[in-house]
Amino acid sequence: MVPGAIKVVRTSWWQVLVWVNLLLAISVLVLTPGRPLWPALSLLSRLQSAHPGSHAISRALEVYQVYATRFDPLAVVRESLPPSVKNVGFLATEDDIDISLWRPFGSRRVEHILLSDSGEEIRRRSIEYVVVGGFNLAQKGTTLETWSERIHGKLLTTTTATIKVAEGPQRWYLVRLQPTE
Repeated sequence: MVPGAIKVVRTSWWQVLVWVNLLLAISVLVLTPGRPLWPALSLLSRLQSAHPGSHAISRALEVYQVYATRFDPLAVVRESLPPSVKNVGFLATEDDIDISLWRPFGSRRVEHILLSDSGEEIRRRSIEYVVVGGFNLAQKGTTLETWSERIHGKLLTTTTATIKVAEGPQRWYLVRLQPTE
């Protein structure tokens, strides 16, 4: 043991720092939007009703609402996939979440594809269906129609989902690659 360490640990200022550190850790644990340990949505909804002009309360409510569905944000898209599909393409930004498409776990594989991949390259990977993020297309300066035409794909369904609060609601598309002739 370091000489004098016992003296420092027994001082009142050290013990105060320990308690402050403990309280900070507990507050982070309790308030984490992914798994709040308090009734965040109901309390924030009530607070927003009581203070409708508060930007901070509105923002907090929006964050907790998005995180409430973050475990399965593309459930609607997944439900549009035929159950027999084993490989799904995913064309989105680097930090978009594809967890919904893996469900039920162990039954399907999600392959990330690039906007520059040709239809032949995608088909070679045994991908028939591709989930496409509209935000990614907009960032890359293209449209779904242009990309679908290039890879010979057909739009099956469109939905809106909020994956990230900062980006807000975004369009998501399910495209089926047409067989090559």
